[in-house]
Amino acid sequence: MVSSVKTNIVIILAAMSLLVGCGGSPAVTTSKPTKTPTLPAPVWLIQPPIETGFLYGTGSAEVYAGDQADAAARAKDMARLELVKQIEVNISGELEQEITETLQNNKSELTERLRQSVKGKVTSFELSHVMNVDSYFDESNKQVSILVRLDVNKELQSLHSRIEVIDQRFAEVVTKFENNEKQGMGLLRLATSGLVLAEERSGIQARANTLSPTRQHVDVLTPEYRDFTRKAYALIGMLKVHIAAQGADRNSLAAALTAELNNKGINISEAEQADIRVEYDLSLNNVVQGETTFVITEGNVFLKDEQGRIVKTIQAKAKGASADVKEAESRSITKLSQQLGKELVDVLF
Repeated sequence: MVSSVKTNIVIILAAMSLLVGCGGSPAVTTSKPTKTPTLPAPVWLIQPPIETGFLYGTGSAEVYAGDQADAAARAKDMARLELVKQIEVNISGELEQEITETLQNNKSELTERLRQSVKGKVTSFELSHVMNVDSYFDESNKQVSILVRLDVNKELQSLHSRIEVIDQRFAEVVTKFENNEKQGMGLLRLATSGLVLAEERSGIQARANTLSPTRQHVDVLTPEYRDFTRKAYALIGMLKVHIAAQGADRNSLAAALTAELNNKGINISEAEQADIRVEYDLSLNNVVQGETTFVITEGNVFLKDEQGRIVKTIQAKAKGASADVKEAESRSITKLSQQLGKELVDVLF
């Protein structure tokens, strides 16, 4: 009997041991780390807000080397550029039409070249009242996007203030221009200064027209600006330039320079009839290599005002090669005259 009880106890203990072994230690499971989900893209990234009195622009830039601040700065620049494009969408055509109508019969290759030169001197346009509104970082694409807003009313006030300043400067130029009895560099500089102001003002007014809530059109050039523009282009079209050598005469360079300036619409005349005097000197160096002669030409051009003072010196160098010395010299001088002629026109205007 005792033996039977012991046997039962052993069986029970064994069963309990099995149960503890199976259920006492829960199975360990390994979970993968969860990735922080990317925030959903804001609506403004696809459709910028529309709000009375404001313009919105967006820009995006990739993040390089983990530098989000740099990407945000580039994105902001892109957003500002987007705003400028919205404003300037119709400006170019309006300005061209206005200037063309003002020039009327004075338009020529020279006036077109001058127009391009004047446009290059105009201060680049920048918006004054742009502020950041929101930003978004696209984790998956490593890209930063920026939303900016332009306060239209404040920008219009700034544009009108700039126009007032330009009008004051323009009035001073016109007074000096009309009271200047002499032709020459002085009058040419006044004409160019006035044309730059006219170009700058017309661009600002055109932008103001675009931003105006009422879309009220104001002529980009007032009658005073129109009148001055016609006179200035007419004056420049009649300017006469005299070309002369310093020291030993090199008719070949004089002829090449004359042809180059004539091609650009500039009148060449005798000294007594000239408004502007251009003097030059020239040096040639021949280098023979085998059967080929290389001619290296160095030239200086001196631009003088009506009092004979040198106001600008232009330097250039060119090389020509040929089996024939005269041909090599001719090629070198032709290249030199093209360089000097282009730079001279840039300096004049």
